[in-house]
This record gives sequence, structure tokens and C-alpha cells, in this order.
Amino acid sequence: MEQLYPYLIIIGSSILIAAGWLLYSYRTQILLSQKLIRLNEELNYDLPDFLRQCWPSLKESGFAGLSWSLNWFGTYVSGSNGKTDGRMLEKRFDVQEITLTVCLYLHQRSWEYRFISSALADNFFLLVRMNLWVKLGAVRSTFEQTAKMTVFLQHDVKNMAQLMKLTAEQLNNPVPGQEDKLIDSMREVIPAVRDRAEHMLNTLTNKSADNLESSHDLNALLEQTANMYELPSTINGETTTVKLPKNNLQSILDNILGNFSRQANKSSAQKPDVHIDLEREDDFVKVTITDKNGAPCLWPERLFEPFWSEFGTGRGIGLYQARQHAYAAGGSLTAESMANTPLIFVLKLPA
Repeated sequence: MEQLYPYLIIIGSSILIAAGWLLYSYRTQILLSQKLIRLNEELNYDLPDFLRQCWPSLKESGFAGLSWSLNWFGTYVSGSNGKTDGRMLEKRFDVQEITLTVCLYLHQRSWEYRFISSALADNFFLLVRMNLWVKLGAVRSTFEQTAKMTVFLQHDVKNMAQLMKLTAEQLNNPVPGQEDKLIDSMREVIPAVRDRAEHMLNTLTNKSADNLESSHDLNALLEQTANMYELPSTINGETTTVKLPKNNLQSILDNILGNFSRQANKSSAQKPDVHIDLEREDDFVKVTITDKNGAPCLWPERLFEPFWSEFGTGRGIGLYQARQHAYAAGGSLTAESMANTPLIFVLKLPA
């Protein structure tokens, strides 16, 4: 038995050395993978840039060469580094408008080196795949945001057209003896229409909106908007200001009061009688709006549902847009509807 001790010591030492080497190699693999991940983050997950700049890290990882061919939304680019012959690991990605073929070339080494290289290659290919989906996700998200903006702009254009139609009808059919009153009304309506046109132009040209912290006279804007829609209104409560972008505030009031205007135009039996109550609640202003002569709402659950409208020409986006603006400002917009009673909108905005 004593004669076996030297051999056992040699075998044990060999196992320890092998285990130590494997542990060192594994740790090295992790460090090199982290280096690739940091590079990818620094490049903001941009695939073409990552492919162009990843070779130094791959070379340090023990690869002999790299070659790639990329179809990037219809543009073909390619690149290569190091030795591009011999044994290789090839991967092809074909996702929507992006096609990529990547080849990693290996040195002629023992199986354990090939195993480590294969594991590093899997990490590299995983980063490449991630970059593909990050880009496609960003493109899809941008298109979705653009489509959403287009819907809102179409609705704003429709509101503008309705305001211009009301103005044209007033000018074409002036009430005898009310010419001075008509001129005063035009002085109020035309600047409001101009403001809405500027808002749409700013949205289309990506110009920044007004300051989120700017304060606006809520009473004045309520009165101006009610007058634009020819809604007889009574505003109760102290003069107060609210903090949110003016364009968003105008959009909220346009959509709420415009809804009352359209409902009133459905029937000429009774003229609208809009009552607006303002009340301060801590850091918010609560605005309650109702038409005392309005009919009960038949579809209260659909008021804020996008793309649903009881009017054949409506887009069904106005009240949804108003609610989005209110929540974006830290407030809220709700509706109260009970049987045989007029609809009530409750708007809360930061003071």
C-alpha cells in the first residue's frame, strides 16, 4: 500500500491542478463575457456598432477570427477580423427586416479549450440576438407611438374643423342688432383656434410644449371654451389656477365641453345649461361639469373607451385623450351617470 502513495499523491495533485485550471478558465470566461456585456451597454445595444467593435474582446477570449454579413433594413454591410478559415461556429439570424450571418473561427486546440470557446460563443450570439430584438422593439414602439399621435392629431383636426364651422355659421347668419356681440365673440374664438393650430404644428414638428409647472387661469379657459362651443354656462367657485401644459388643458376642456355641445345639437328641444363648479381639495382643484338640461347617458361604461362613438362621424378618441392628459398631469377624469339624471364629469387637476 505504501508503494501506491506516490501515485495517489500524483493523481490527487493532477486533479487539483485540473480543477484549479478549470476554475480559472471558468472565471476568465465570466470576466470576458462581462466585458462584452459592458461594451454592448456602452454602445446602447446598437448591433452594427457592436459587430464592428467586439473583435478585441473576442480575440482576448481566444477566438482566431470573426466574420459577419448584415442586411440592416435593406442596406448590406459586412466585416471580418483575424483568421477567417478553419473550424468555425456559424449562426444565422433572420428577423423581419434584419438578416445576419456571423462566423466565429476557432484555434486548433484541445477539447477543453473548444468547450470554453463554445460557451463564450453562445454568450456572444445571445447578445447579438438581444440587440436584434431591442432594435425591432424600439422600431415597433416608435411606430405605435406615431400611430397614436396620428389618431390624436386627427381628432384635434376634427375639433378645429368643428370650431371653424361654428365660426362660419355665426358669420354667415348674424343676428340683426347683435353685430357688436359677434365681433367680440370672434375676438375670443379666433385666438383660441390659432392656439390649437400652433399646438398641432408643434406636435408635428416635435417642438417642446410649454412648461409643466406653468400655471393657467382655469376659470378663464373654461369660459372661453364654453363660449367657443356656444354653450350657455355658469361657473361657480373662486378663481383658481392649475399646473399642467396649456395645450393639454385646452384639449381636456375641448373634449369635455365639445361632448356636451354635440349632445345638445342632437336635440333642439331644450337649450343646454352647463353648470361648472370649482372646489379646492388639498393640492388639487376639483371641477364638476354637467348640463342641467342634458339627457341621461345611455352608455356610461363606454365614455372613455377608445375608438367607440355613438356618432357615425366620430373617432371615439376625445374623452380617452382628455383622461390620458389628466392622468399624465397627476390628476384624474371620471364620469358619474345615474338613471334619469344628466351626465356629470368630475375633473381633478394639480393646483
